[in-house]
Amino acid sequence: MPLALTLCTDKLEWDSFAASSPQGNVFCYTPFLDGLGEDYELLLVKEGAVIQAGALVLKHNGQPINPPRTYHGILFSVSVSSMPYHKRLKWILEVTDFLLAEMEQRYDNISFSIHYGVEDIRSFQWFHYHEPGLGQFKVDLRYTGLIDSKACEGFENYINSIRKTRRYEYRKALNDGLTVELSESINELDRLHCLTFERQGIEQNNKEAQALRNIAASALSKGFGELLLCKDIHGNVASATLYLYDKKCGYYLFGANDPDFRNTGSGTFLMLENIKKCYEKGIYRVDVCGINSPNRGDFKTSFNAAPIPYFIVTWEKP
Repeated sequence: MPLALTLCTDKLEWDSFAASSPQGNVFCYTPFLDGLGEDYELLLVKEGAVIQAGALVLKHNGQPINPPRTYHGILFSVSVSSMPYHKRLKWILEVTDFLLAEMEQRYDNISFSIHYGVEDIRSFQWFHYHEPGLGQFKVDLRYTGLIDSKACEGFENYINSIRKTRRYEYRKALNDGLTVELSESINELDRLHCLTFERQGIEQNNKEAQALRNIAASALSKGFGELLLCKDIHGNVASATLYLYDKKCGYYLFGANDPDFRNTGSGTFLMLENIKKCYEKGIYRVDVCGINSPNRGDFKTSFNAAPIPYFIVTWEKP
């Protein structure tokens, strides 16, 4: 039966498919997408009535844009992923080739941030292999970090497995009376985020600031995220984080610290308290959402975040 590309207008159908896909993640569910403040289209590749794959296209002023967040990429059905290896790889190439050929007819540019669970991206590398003048995909290698703490059999065992410096900072924070609380204060997260940018000498543009506020507001109102504040004994806010959740993983999306409290260990304390909350939710995998700069990467891997490659692919019509 031939493949067909359809536009999915049923958000429940899309979210149900995404939840069942091995590549499904919080960033491709419609509650998150609705919070971005951008338009989007949901595409399904079907064989008859059976969904084989899905893709989403983010749009601004009617034109496709590059994914601003992690893993806005192609998703395959669980039935595809459970095929024997020899059959699965051939089918993944066929489905992806079909999808890209159809998208080329609809859009002047295509961009995906591909989930690390996609095991074969050769269709993107081979796009117009014999006719390079028609434009080929640029493939950028990125890394995220995954903390898989299930084998530690408990939060205390997990703490004992991380870098010694982090253990010291965590216990010092406890002894100094630092506390963590759930909050709805997006203003505090925004304020600390701005301070973090200033300390690093980076100018935060209005679009980035608004994206943070939009995502945080959607996550808190729709229940797929939590905002935590770390305070000292006087009630001063030292650090803030926004974690997102789906059934499989916790995602460390935003973290920010007040530079005046850098030596208190508040960032480490808050990171570990979030991981502790993941344990309480029965979630043993945390995606730290990028380890692509030296200082940030070292901080995140010190919590046993294993480097995991993923790819951003972009194509523009000549």
